[in-house]
Amino acid sequence: MLASGIVVGGVTIASVGAASSYYIDNKKPTIKSIMRDFIIGAVLVLMLIQLLPDSIQQVASFLPSASTFQNLVGGASEAVQAASSASSDMEIQVGVPGF
Repeated sequence: MLASGIVVGGVTIASVGAASSYYIDNKKPTIKSIMRDFIIGAVLVLMLIQLLPDSIQQVASFLPSASTFQNLVGGASEAVQAASSASSDMEIQVGVPGF
């Protein structure tokens, strides 16, 4: 879930930044500005995941996981199934978030 959050947040913010640069300023966005926006989006999503772990986990339970895709393609290994069942346990987190 962490890697998908990085990718989704980065691509979303980078595409919004590139579109605004293209349509508002009428100039082609540079690689530097796209990468900057990607990093900003990735960090933003990672901060949200750290600050709201229980809420994000409930939202992520509705999304398909990697093990779901493996089951569709052809059988998943027992290690993947054990890892997915272990991650479905709800854990109460108290105190300062561990970055």
